[in-house]
Amino acid sequence: MGNDQPPPCQPVDGALPAARRSAPLQWRDGEAMHIDVRGLPPPQPLVAILRLVHSLADGKTPVVVHHDRDPVMLHPELAEIGWSAERITSPVGEVRLLLRRLS
Repeated sequence: MGNDQPPPCQPVDGALPAARRSAPLQWRDGEAMHIDVRGLPPPQPLVAILRLVHSLADGKTPVVVHHDRDPVMLHPELAEIGWSAERITSPVGEVRLLLRRLS
């Protein structure tokens, strides 16, 4: 019998195939750190996002994630380390999440 469960990450409706990259893009915009993991194959986006969150020693810097999939496996990992993820407005075909440390 085959496995009837869908994969944990599915491209969002309207997503265009992203160019494959070997590393995420990171930049600071105002108070937030941004990480663009579009085009990275699983599990690289999850690993890169968690690495960035762990590197923010102050825990006060919010993180904006630019993703081409809904990273459902990320939410329990963030909860375990005291962070939350909220989906925010994004262009069609992109998932953007705002990550914040829980107080």
